[in-house]
Amino acid sequence: MPAGACDVAEDPELDGRYAHPLWLSSPDGLLQVRAAHAHDEATRRFDLWRIPGRKRLALDGRDLSLTADLSAQRMRLSLSGALADGAAYASAVPLTPRLRGQLDAFNVQAEALEGHAPHLDPARAVTRAAQLHLRALQALDASQAGASHRDIAQALFGLEAVVLRWHEDGELRAQVRHLLRRAEALMTGGYFVLAGVSRPAAKHPGDEPVR
Repeated sequence: MPAGACDVAEDPELDGRYAHPLWLSSPDGLLQVRAAHAHDEATRRFDLWRIPGRKRLALDGRDLSLTADLSAQRMRLSLSGALADGAAYASAVPLTPRLRGQLDAFNVQAEALEGHAPHLDPARAVTRAAQLHLRALQALDASQAGASHRDIAQALFGLEAVVLRWHEDGELRAQVRHLLRRAEALMTGGYFVLAGVSRPAAKHPGDEPVR
């Protein structure tokens, strides 16, 4: 199964606030939650509703994939199909060369299973990369709706900037072209990198030199 595949079909016309595609993740990146034998009363018991956040369950072969969203954070877990509510459970981590870098995330997920919400970082300033992604996708949406490059520049940078800086070979027009190349690269596979299911390229999509 190729990385980045989607296991739940969604209407492409659906508003992004309501579409919930299930992106398939490599099992190597998921905490495995399995049924266990109860040794005593202190044994941990599984309670789906104790896990904080908005939850979605989906079949993933014989197991279940749990997605929990809390604010801007998303948690993915693999639940055994044999795990029942209230049953004793144990957590297991995949033994891979990347384990050291995954331990903090796995600890957060283990705490969430016990009902402890993850720490939410305070609001951070928007990064340049995030702003580029946003503008690129806005430019692509406008282009596909039939807007001209000048119309796109006006929507993104304002009328005053267009009046002062728009020229046939000007830097503002070059910015619009760059944003469209970047968005098209994301649309044709570059989004795998943003989703964390593919290795990043040497350069960001759309940053390739024009030939």
